[in-house]
Amino acid sequence: MIEIINQIFALESKLQKNGVDDYSRNFDRIANEFKNLNYHVINPIGKPYRNEMTDVEASISGDLNKNSKITKVLKPVIYEINGSETSLVQKGIVIVE
Repeated sequence: MIEIINQIFALESKLQKNGVDDYSRNFDRIANEFKNLNYHVINPIGKPYRNEMTDVEASISGDLNKNSKITKVLKPVIYEINGSETSLVQKGIVIVE
């Protein structure tokens, strides 16, 4: 399931990069199905980056400072929810500038 989530995420990212947004409704439906299967997928793009973040692995471009942000997401953060337990199943792979 994780590989399917990664492939859908990559496809959506490529379409957005090329300015194609005709499929956003379809991707929203797929995201909803992932939620129904107890997966929580997070795209952290644009969020401030801190060294304390444990759910991402970052490649840092330039100097790390308080204004550093996640500028590219290669793989999303994926959590699996089982009842009241939430488990990190994949760290996000990101680029920080």
